[in-house]
Amino acid sequence: MSLNDAQRGLLETVLRADFVSHLPPLLQPKDQQQDAIKNLSRALAAFAVSALCDVAPKEAAEAIVDDYDDFGVDAIYYHAPSETLYLVQGKLKAGAMFSQEEANAFVQGIRKLIAQDFSGFNNHVLNRRIAIEDAIENCSRIEIVVAHVGAGLSHHANVALQQLLDDPSHGEERFAPAVINFDAARIVAQLQQGQAYPRVDATVVLQAPGCRSEVRKTYIGFIAVADLVKLHQLHGKALYAKNIRQHLGLNTDANTAIRNTLGTAPEQFEHLNNGVTILADKIDPKENRKAGKRLRLTGMSIINGAQTVASSASFVAANPTASISTAFVHATVIQADQDAEFSKRVTKARNLQNPVSAQNFAALDDQQERLRRELAVLGYHYVYKPEGLDGTADPKRIRIEEAAQALAIIQPDPRFPVYLKKEPGQLLLVEGVPYKALFTSDLTAYRLVNAVLLSRYVHSRMVIEAAAKGAGYEKLTYKHGGFALGFVLAKRLEKVLSGAAIIDPTKLNAQFSAPFDEARQSLWDEVSKRTAYKGPLALLRTLGEAVPILRDAMITHYGLDGDPAIGPLRAKVVVTDPYPQKALFDYLSVKAPQIGNIT
Repeated sequence: MSLNDAQRGLLETVLRADFVSHLPPLLQPKDQQQDAIKNLSRALAAFAVSALCDVAPKEAAEAIVDDYDDFGVDAIYYHAPSETLYLVQGKLKAGAMFSQEEANAFVQGIRKLIAQDFSGFNNHVLNRRIAIEDAIENCSRIEIVVAHVGAGLSHHANVALQQLLDDPSHGEERFAPAVINFDAARIVAQLQQGQAYPRVDATVVLQAPGCRSEVRKTYIGFIAVADLVKLHQLHGKALYAKNIRQHLGLNTDANTAIRNTLGTAPEQFEHLNNGVTILADKIDPKENRKAGKRLRLTGMSIINGAQTVASSASFVAANPTASISTAFVHATVIQADQDAEFSKRVTKARNLQNPVSAQNFAALDDQQERLRRELAVLGYHYVYKPEGLDGTADPKRIRIEEAAQALAIIQPDPRFPVYLKKEPGQLLLVEGVPYKALFTSDLTAYRLVNAVLLSRYVHSRMVIEAAAKGAGYEKLTYKHGGFALGFVLAKRLEKVLSGAAIIDPTKLNAQFSAPFDEARQSLWDEVSKRTAYKGPLALLRTLGEAVPILRDAMITHYGLDGDPAIGPLRAKVVVTDPYPQKALFDYLSVKAPQIGNIT
C-alpha cells in the first residue's frame, strides 16, 4: 500500500513539527520552496530512526546525512544499548516504488562505509567520521533500512539489497539477514502510536488479598485510596485509557459524595463505594508483606472507578493537609493478556452495573481512539469519552456528539438530517447502522475537522438569520433547519472534504457567504410551500416530508432544474433501497457544483 493523501498530510505535519527544525542545515540551499521539500524528504529518514530506536526527534534528526554526495545513505545512527548501527535511506515519493537505481546507490554507499572509505562523501558524513568509524568497529549488528511512502520495493531493488547482505566478498558478518522495510503501513502505525497514551506500569498493594487463576489470573482485595491518587497524579488520563469515561467533573452527585466521605469519614470509604476494576496486560505477583500483597502491573488501566480515583485526587488537591490514610477501596485486578476483545467485554460489563448511557460504549470502538490520535497530530483535542470540561470555549476541541452531527450532514443519505431533528442519540449507538455509516475505517481526521468547521459555520449563520426574523414560519425554518441546510451545502464541499487540507475559517466565510444565502432561500421556498398543513419543525423531522424538501432544495440550489436526468431518477423506484430516491440523491450529491479556495 501507499500512503493516501490524508495519511501523507498527517505524516508531513509531524515531520514539519517535530523533525525539520533539528535537521543539519542543507549544504547547498536553493530557494525556500525547494529547500522545504528537500527537508521533508530528509526528515522521513529521521522519523524512521526515531521509531525504530525509540529516540527523541532531535536525536534522530542529528543522524541525517542526506544531501548531495551521500551515496544513497540518508541517515547513520548508532544505537548504543543494542550495539546496532542503522543505515537508512528514505524516499518521500508518493505512489512510486523504491527502484533498482535507488537500491544500487544505497548499496554503493553502504559498501563504502563498511570499508571505511569516506572519499567523496559530503561534509555531514565527514564531520562525523570518527564517531562513524567507532560505530562501524564496535557495533554487533548492522541494520539496513528503507523508509518509503510509495507502493513498495521493486523486485530488482529487493534483489540488489539482498545480494549485498548475502555477499561474502565484503567480509562483513554483522548484517541483519533482511532489510527493514519501513513502509506505508509501518509509518501509519507509528503516526498512531505517537499520539497514544503512554503505557502505565505500576506496583499496587492489595490488603486482604485473594486470587483465582483457573481461567485468568485475577486478584481481589483492598487498595489504599492514597495509592490510587498517586497513580492519578503521575499518569493522568493514561490511567483510564481503556475506560469508557474520563472524570465527569466535581458536580455530579456521586463525585460530590466521594469527596464528602473522604472529608468526614474516610474509614467508611470501602463500605460506601462500589470499588474499582483494573485490567493489566500482565500481573507479576511479588512477595507478601505485612502491608499486603504486592502486584507489579504491566499495561494497567482502571476500567471502572475513574470517578472514584479522580474525585479522590481532586479532594487531595483541594485539601493538602487532610489525611486519607484510613480510606481503602475494594479492587479487582484482572490479567487481560493483551486480549483487546476480552478487555472490551469486561469494560462494558463492569460499567453496565452503574448508570451509563448506551452512547458511552462508542468509547470502546477502536475507530474513536484512531481518530483521537490523528486529530491530535492536527492540533485538535477529540473528546470521545464523557468527561467533565472546564466550561471554556475551545475551537480546537471536538466532542463526539458534535462530530456525529457534522458527519451526518455530509452523508448523501437524506435520512440523517431527519435523525438529527428526531432522534440524534441513535447516531452514537455503536452497533447501529447510522453509527457505522458515520465512523468508518476510511474516515480521515481531515474530513472530520472540515465537517465540523462547516457545521459550526452553518449553525452560527442560522442563529443570526433566525434572530433577524421577528416571528413566523421563516424564523422557525431557520431555527430548526440548520441540519437540512448543512446537508444541502455540504455536497458543494465534497472536494475539500475528501482532501488533506484544513478549511481556513476566514476563507470559508468569504467564499461561502453568497452560496449560504442562496441555499437558505431555496430551503425556505420549499418549506413555505408546505406550511399550510404543518409547521417547519414537523416538516423537517418527518422523513416523508423532509425528503422532498431536501431533494427540491438541492435541485434548485445546484441549478439542475433543466437536467434531463432528474425526471427519470425522480420516477425511479427500487424497493430494496434503504431510503426513497437513493439514486437521485446520489446523483445530486455528485452534481453539486464545488466551492474551492477555502483551505
